Amino acid sequence: MLRNIMCFGDSNTYGFVAGSGGRYDENTRWTRLLQKHLGLEYYIIEEGLNGRTTIYDDEDMKNVNGSRYLEVSVASHRPLDLVIIMLGTNDIKERFSASVEDIAKGMAELVKTLKRPEVYGGEILIVSPIHISDKIIDSEYSESFAGLKGAEKSRLLAAEFKKLADEYGCHFMDAANYAKADDTDAIHLDAKGHASLAEAIYGKIKEIESI
Repeated sequence: MLRNIMCFGDSNTYGFVAGSGGRYDENTRWTRLLQKHLGLEYYIIEEGLNGRTTIYDDEDMKNVNGSRYLEVSVASHRPLDLVIIMLGTNDIKERFSASVEDIAKGMAELVKTLKRPEVYGGEILIVSPIHISDKIIDSEYSESFAGLKGAEKSRLLAAEFKKLADEYGCHFMDAANYAKADDTDAIHLDAKGHASLAEAIYGKIKEIESI
């Protein structure tokens, strides 16, 4: 049987193209590149949704609360060998008034859902998202993310997510160590970032498998 890996994330898992609003193709977005790195013995399940949060309902976007969909998503795709979660960027939006600690608590709720034996109970990789760049002040998303305030908050997520991963026995990596936001909108990965992230997550999966 194939080793099934579900990638649960937001627009940077979906493959949103900064500026155009389109979607990177299967030769560009990190999830499909990860599939190519891993080969035919693996099956990468793409569960990326634009605007997805950890636990917050967004009055401007429907069905983006990750906590309302995660259990259903797992049930739709089981059996799973690994769940990768890369969320947190959209939680930074000013409308949620969430602190970094609040965002980590939101991620903790998702992890606790996955830890329930009747839901999943297997290996979890928490990926702290790339940083919002300081170019946010020139971005169409500047108001939504409170400009540089949002950029600063994004840089604090990794430390909180690392503590969470240690507490709950999850694997962890920081996407910001391998990729950065496209200056076009300061939020989304460019093609080079997708490629770098795919390679890094491939390496992390192989590390997890060797433990």
